[in-house]
Amino acid sequence: MDRTTFLARIEEYHMGGWRLALINATSAMSTEEQPGGSFDVVWAFVKDNAFEYLREEIVPGDEVPSISASFPAAFLYENEIRELFGINVTGLNVDLGGQLYKTAKKIPFSPSAIRARLEANAAAGIASASPTPPAGPHGAAHAASSPAPTSAPTAGKTA
Repeated sequence: MDRTTFLARIEEYHMGGWRLALINATSAMSTEEQPGGSFDVVWAFVKDNAFEYLREEIVPGDEVPSISASFPAAFLYENEIRELFGINVTGLNVDLGGQLYKTAKKIPFSPSAIRARLEANAAAGIASASPTPPAGPHGAAHAASSPAPTSAPTAGKTA
């Protein structure tokens, strides 16, 4: 993640009167390119009838700068993704020190924690959810199309 470019884009949203709509993180299992797995993180912004987002692929151990200086409410999302996914968010305005959630397992949504649960379920004979995409309206399987994460922030727009 290019910290300077990312924070400059965040400041453009802030100065442009955009509101933070959400920050979402999703764990991605290991691949040949990312043997330790990765995270897909999306920061979404709204202004009038427009919706835009920035999307980054984050590798475990990478630092992600907080946007709470520009969007104060981001501290809740950022504490959440740090506690639940293990994403290293730095510079939070309000750092809850790992006390936002009380979970039985520390960092339950990291790729390694998910893999451990899948392996434990397999060893116990418990079936896991199928990786097959859900059926579309006419019974055919379909996959949602979305832009591939890149090392620089990508922006999406809808009106």
